[in-house]
Amino acid sequence: MTSKATELFKLLFKPSELTGGQLEKCQLACNIAVEAMGLPEKSIVRSVDVALILSELNMDADTLVATLLSDGNVAEFYDKEYIEKHFGDSTAELVEGIRYLNQFKELDSPNKSDIQYERLRQMLLAMTTDIRIMVVKLAYRVARLRQLKFEEPSVRQQIAEQTQLIFAPLANRLGIAQLKWELEDLSFRFLEPDQYREIAQQLDSNRLGREAYIDSVIEILKTLLESQNIEAKITGRPKHIYSIWKKMQRKKQPIDELFDLRAVRIYVDSVKQCYEVLGLIHSHWSYIKEEFDDYITSPKDNGYQSIHTVILGPEGKTVEIQIRTFDMHRHAEYGVAAHWRYKEGGKNIDKNLEKSIANVRQLLENADDPEVFKEISTELQSQHIYVLTPQNEIMTLRQGSTPLDFAYTIHTELGHGCRGAKINGRIQPLTTVLKTGDKVEVLSVKNGGPSRNWLNPNLGYLNSSSARTKVKGWFNKQNRAQNIQAGEGVFNREIRRLHATTVKAQVIARRFKYENEDDLYEAIGKGQLNERQLANAIQENLKPEQKSYRPKGLHKPENIPEDQQVYVVGATQLKTNLAPCCQPEKGDDIVGYVTRGRGVTVHRSDCPNILNLTHEELQRIIEVSWSYAEAEAECYTADLSITAFDRKGLLRDVMSVLTDLDINLITSETHTDSAERTVEMKLTLEVEPQIHLGELLDHIERIQNVESASISKI
Repeated sequence: MTSKATELFKLLFKPSELTGGQLEKCQLACNIAVEAMGLPEKSIVRSVDVALILSELNMDADTLVATLLSDGNVAEFYDKEYIEKHFGDSTAELVEGIRYLNQFKELDSPNKSDIQYERLRQMLLAMTTDIRIMVVKLAYRVARLRQLKFEEPSVRQQIAEQTQLIFAPLANRLGIAQLKWELEDLSFRFLEPDQYREIAQQLDSNRLGREAYIDSVIEILKTLLESQNIEAKITGRPKHIYSIWKKMQRKKQPIDELFDLRAVRIYVDSVKQCYEVLGLIHSHWSYIKEEFDDYITSPKDNGYQSIHTVILGPEGKTVEIQIRTFDMHRHAEYGVAAHWRYKEGGKNIDKNLEKSIANVRQLLENADDPEVFKEISTELQSQHIYVLTPQNEIMTLRQGSTPLDFAYTIHTELGHGCRGAKINGRIQPLTTVLKTGDKVEVLSVKNGGPSRNWLNPNLGYLNSSSARTKVKGWFNKQNRAQNIQAGEGVFNREIRRLHATTVKAQVIARRFKYENEDDLYEAIGKGQLNERQLANAIQENLKPEQKSYRPKGLHKPENIPEDQQVYVVGATQLKTNLAPCCQPEKGDDIVGYVTRGRGVTVHRSDCPNILNLTHEELQRIIEVSWSYAEAEAECYTADLSITAFDRKGLLRDVMSVLTDLDINLITSETHTDSAERTVEMKLTLEVEPQIHLGELLDHIERIQNVESASISKI
């Protein structure tokens, strides 16, 4: 190592705590970070400065190494492959995540609303595959602010505003107090320099002096409680400049009327001990009666409980003391009374993300142990994804959403006219599943209409039930003659695809309880019946002889009432009811849906109400079975014909679909026309009775270059 790298290593790492392999990696990372400092500047902030900030937070060695390697000056020289080879996969992923957040440019947009800023904060958290990446990003921002005084005024304003609106709230939300106060104070210094200077001058000492004062009060309290054999945890902090200013604004009071510039918090095991501690404190120091609040006896509306008192401590200085049990503290920090919610408003919070944040806050509270950061190196869970419009507006969508869902979320007419989409600047299929951070541009036509294929769940165009409702609404507005004509076309297409010329429309109409063919066609044309339901119904009538069932007494679980036709697999005691919407009959493929207060409702697996469930509602689907098992039916063979344009990997992709659907291939013939670059495939399949041929054809036709797929013989 160079002398500078050796000096850096001594500042950041403790050799006695490193294994042999770690020691070499830390030394190499220090060499690379020092090298970055000597290269032409591509990034204002040096990773060395960020690592030094993080070392004060007791971050683990792996995070410090990744931070050193994330310097923008050396990104082109030390790529992911190099880092994987010399530092391992986990470090490479950390570095990639840090570099990605550092290069993320979609933070600035004029006139963003509070909702947009909240979505942006949630998006950044949801994009973070490892919480340590966000901690490093926050440290990068602290380092940036420390150097901001050398920048132009316009840059100072932009960076400071961005910090106050985005990064300081994130540090607060994660409970990283050390980074939070510096982000808030430094950004406030550049946004309101006169007020910052005025408050700083009114404080009777600098921050280090105030911290020393708090430490002395804590030592007195420890001695006081130990004399009475009361076990307690005591923490303290001086209020920082931005926080003081905010409170002055909120209470409309001058600084000399604020009594919590210095604050101490005491945690004990029981409510009884809370009052014992209060008595000891009031007997030792004078207190300000007007500032005493007992939120244990009279909790706040959100359930918050604690005792607040303000004493006249050493040197006659006021100190706010809060006394609470550990359970009260957990509720205040991680429950509905969480402090960060009241600081930020707490509206429109993603519930899954909020739960993940609470877990992280609890772990970070014990961050004296560097190993704790390894325990929390997990992805924050979110029930939503956050994607950007071309104008950098953030849209909130459900997990699994596609560009079509995105288009319909923006405007119904944009969805109807959607014909394609660019994701991060590249044209992608409308069935592409979006992920947090994607920028989506909808390619649309004026006065366009949706495709009926969008309603087929096998094809994966739509994940949102509201978008499906809008598509169905469009078809409902077409006149009856148009819908009948369109529905008949879809019906005939499915008949041809399934080689089911013996199946008549009247039979399918009766299956779905329509009076005649035209009513069936109209329902298909309106989207009330989709291709998946239609194909399944047609297939049921292809081999009626296989639909014979007989009781299998040995397969019937015990303790099921005689009148209960269906049971929940693994929980036979749960009550089940047959759904009136699809009226499942013995032998149908069925699923259970857990209702609120009505047990488990049993639906056909192709019931429209099941097909239109949202991502969240799908979590309530459970496995059910008929009380008497279906008689075993023999497999049958089917010939599958595929027409496609030739390309590498085509046959492999077809085989992959067959494997995923658990279909056995018996024989295959492939004929390639070299001149036309086309392929004709004839596959003979062994098909089990529960396999839906319509679903198979839909999956085959989704394969790139496949023009058509059909069943030629059963």
